[in-house]
Amino acid sequence: MSDNNFTIQPIELFKVLSDPTRLKIFQILFKKEARCVGELVEILDQPQPTISRHLNHLKKLGILRCVRDGTWMWYEVADNLPEWCQEILDITYKQVLTKDINMPKPA
Repeated sequence: MSDNNFTIQPIELFKVLSDPTRLKIFQILFKKEARCVGELVEILDQPQPTISRHLNHLKKLGILRCVRDGTWMWYEVADNLPEWCQEILDITYKQVLTKDINMPKPA
C-alpha cells in the first residue's frame, strides 16, 4: 500500500484533472471500487503504457493509492485526502457525470 504523506496543492490538483484521460480514470475510481490497470485499459480502450502513465500522475499527486495483491496492482481513490480536496473531487465527479464521458450515473 502506498502512503499519501504529501500535501496536495490546488493548482496541482487542477492540472492533473485537466487531462481528459486522467479525469475519466478518476471518474471510474471515484465510486470507491478498486480497479487494476487491465480493467482500465479495457474500459478506456487505450494502451496499457498510456493508462499506467496517467495512473502514475494521479498516484504521485496523492489522490490515488495502490494496493499490491500478488502480481496485481489495484488502484483506488485515496481515503485520507484533505477536506477541501475531497469536496472539489465530489463536485467534479457530480458535474462531469451530468456532462457525459459515458460514465454510469450514481445510485
